[in-house]
Amino acid sequence: MTKPESKQRVQSSSNNNIGAHSFEDMKNMLRKIFDDTVNGTEQCNMRALTETILAMAKIAKILRQQGKSKGEDSSRVILRRLLLIKDMKPNRNMFQFFAGASMDILDQSDARCLSNLAYAYALIDHVPEFDDGSDLFDHIAMNAVDIQIKFNAQDISNMAWAYATVGKPHAVLFEALGDQIVVVANEHLGEFKPQELSNTVWAYAKAGLSHPKLFEKVAYHVDSLDSLDRFKPQALSNIVWAYATAGAHQPKLFEKVANRIIASNKLDAFEPQALSNIVWAFATADAPHAKLFEKVANHIAGHEHLNRFDPQALSNIVWAYAAAQFPHPSESCRGCYPVQRRVHFPRCCQSPLVKRYHGYYRQATVLINCADGGKSD
Repeated sequence: MTKPESKQRVQSSSNNNIGAHSFEDMKNMLRKIFDDTVNGTEQCNMRALTETILAMAKIAKILRQQGKSKGEDSSRVILRRLLLIKDMKPNRNMFQFFAGASMDILDQSDARCLSNLAYAYALIDHVPEFDDGSDLFDHIAMNAVDIQIKFNAQDISNMAWAYATVGKPHAVLFEALGDQIVVVANEHLGEFKPQELSNTVWAYAKAGLSHPKLFEKVAYHVDSLDSLDRFKPQALSNIVWAYATAGAHQPKLFEKVANRIIASNKLDAFEPQALSNIVWAFATADAPHAKLFEKVANHIAGHEHLNRFDPQALSNIVWAYAAAQFPHPSESCRGCYPVQRRVHFPRCCQSPLVKRYHGYYRQATVLINCADGGKSD
């Protein structure tokens, strides 16, 4: 009996990439670590507790994104059983327990702890509620407002992103964070990384909360930069989407972003949703840019994987080109497509986008007449 068992263990470890341990060994070890972590929360300080919650939330998010697959290693299977439930949702009982534990020592939190705690629960899209009707995000906000001056760029960005992501537009918190950015803008706005800048303005727009001075300071800062090369496609998309959604009129900012996109050799790095959001934002902000729209049009028309564009993205793109209010096409093209406000492409009806999306342009009148504008997440 001993030899076959040993052989089985070796085979299991080889298949599951867990060294010399069998599935049951690994399961027991991870379970013990998990139990020790839960049982040791009373001895944890706030920083250790938030780091633990954040680590578990990140793992849970990765596991959800990856889903289940045949032949996956045992450690992933075991972690999924610990952190997720059958429908691949986070183990809310476990995260609720940690939320309760954090409440006991929340007053010990510094800016980073509060930011990480909110960010962790936003990663798994969970807002723990308590018996008195309040929730964890209510308490985090109250503590954060008291120490807003101690928040750095990453803390502010993560905090704002978290509240917008879980749909908790806490007006007092957002006002305080925005005021803090405005106060330090001249000396410290340069400390914000491109993603932190884009996430911050995105959060305000997503939450539906206005802070004109914040948007003004960020726009001025971005426009003053020598280059936007450090801004990834998603960051560029988020910024213009945020300004268009918030109704913050900053034409120099839009010009700067447009020129950066035009300077790109290819637009392959841009996800379909990002391209959709960009043209939607320029049209919504009444900042049409002929060269930008031409570049995006030519890219889409030559796209080899059009099935990557979901219906909403295509709808936003068509609406944007129809509503951009470029100069009217030449008389020879008048009436080609039943769109009340036509977009002018160089070479007009010879544009590959027009040829390829003839059917979509027929729907543009409906989109213009029946919709207030494109939508975006």
